[in-house]
Amino acid sequence: KVNAWHPKMDASPPMALQALQVAQAESRPKARPPFRQPVPRNLAPLTLASSAVISAGWPGRNCFKAQCRSVVRRSAATVVKEVKEVNELRGEAKRPIEGDVIAQFDQGCLVMWLLPQQALQLATWLSEWEGEAFGNQETNFWRQRMIVAMKSRLEKLAFDPGSEAGDEAPFQVYSVHNSINSSKPLAVAMVSTRSLNLEPLTALHLDHIVNSPEPQSKGFGATLLQGLVQRAAMSKQVLVIEPQSPGLEVYFTRLGFRHIKEVDPYLWIPSKPLELEQEVSLRYVLLEDADHERLLAAFKRPPEWTGVTEQFYMASRQDTSSLDVLALFTCSRATYRRGFARRMRREKPSAPYQVDAVEEVDLPEIMAIMRSPEKLEEVSWASAEGFGQGPWTSLPGNFSGVGRCSVSQKAFPLPGLHPSLGKIDFVVESLELQMRRDPVYSVSITCTLGILAEVLEVARDFFNTFRIRAAFHHNPLAWDLEVVQSDGLALASMESPPLPGDEKKRPNDLDIF
Repeated sequence: KVNAWHPKMDASPPMALQALQVAQAESRPKARPPFRQPVPRNLAPLTLASSAVISAGWPGRNCFKAQCRSVVRRSAATVVKEVKEVNELRGEAKRPIEGDVIAQFDQGCLVMWLLPQQALQLATWLSEWEGEAFGNQETNFWRQRMIVAMKSRLEKLAFDPGSEAGDEAPFQVYSVHNSINSSKPLAVAMVSTRSLNLEPLTALHLDHIVNSPEPQSKGFGATLLQGLVQRAAMSKQVLVIEPQSPGLEVYFTRLGFRHIKEVDPYLWIPSKPLELEQEVSLRYVLLEDADHERLLAAFKRPPEWTGVTEQFYMASRQDTSSLDVLALFTCSRATYRRGFARRMRREKPSAPYQVDAVEEVDLPEIMAIMRSPEKLEEVSWASAEGFGQGPWTSLPGNFSGVGRCSVSQKAFPLPGLHPSLGKIDFVVESLELQMRRDPVYSVSITCTLGILAEVLEVARDFFNTFRIRAAFHHNPLAWDLEVVQSDGLALASMESPPLPGDEKKRPNDLDIF
């Protein structure tokens, strides 16, 4: 029995009765709720409906499902919009391309991919392109062959990264896209760094290149090649290709590539002027004195300029193999004289020298070092930094000369070169040694990398026209040092190139069996 007073009991009889019932209900002990199975939190509320209710054909279930779908769509759209607004506020615009955009041009952008992390993504795109027709029958044949080879190398690198370094040279993958907002590439190329028979340059070898089968990808393979040419020039390399069919040779010729027999019997290099031009030195060795006489008689004019260069090579006394050599030059031309220094290194006696950049230094310091090599410790040249380092550096008489020579020069304009390519000096050099009676003759040419193919072709035609035996030397900057170290015997190791019409004819095969 409840005798408690409630404030609403002074009100009207109906309201007082209602208030008394509420007070009695609150004073009663609450009944224990029946046991219910706990609801899993990872399930949506719609999946908890009874199957009997759903099978009975609840009239509002279709409307309820439609409302749920619209709510989910509105929620997802709101979330995407909020994330996009947050990214825009932070300045973090999401870019679909996963690779690194290294260059942009009018036709698209050049992308470099990180390997082996992104190898499977590239292999997936190549799998989508496999089997798709593109062009004529020969184009499809080479295209499918390149796709299979590229996909095999990428999958091998992705699943077994350590095996790629042991089997073949490491490679890089570049692609060209229509824009930075386009995730799928329109053309993919695989390149690798290799040695080139023109020291100190290295080659960026084009292993494979393939286009997307989409119609809008036509022409982007050429765009990718031009981007790789500029990329190689920035890295002081030369993009080289190796076409394997007459059709590919015609195609690459149309893109500006030329075949250079002197450098390699199979490689082609670009022959167009580049934005970043790099100077390249060429060397032709004249094997006989008669070739030198015919060469001078071919010009029928006095040289444009003459000069004399005194060269002095020095190394550490403990470096008996001359693995690290410092070359000093005093150049005299007309009324002025200049001094230069250059570092030359090699890993072993049989390896070619790697030549560093030339440095202009004070002429009196060079003259002092030529008289006394110990004076090298008193100069602060960049090329002499770390030269001859070892436990013997504090000993007197650490450095010594390993050779000396004098080179006289006569410069003529390169005949046959188109005027639009500029003026190139054709320098005839005579190297004189103290222990050799006759000088060693050679021809030195310096040009830019973009016109290297034209210069080599013009020089070869000039030698063939006047029947001059000139052997192409693959390490032009180290030729003088090789002659000095061998006392002129390096000339005897050069092979005489055949002149036109003097090639030995192959005899007919004997039918013995």
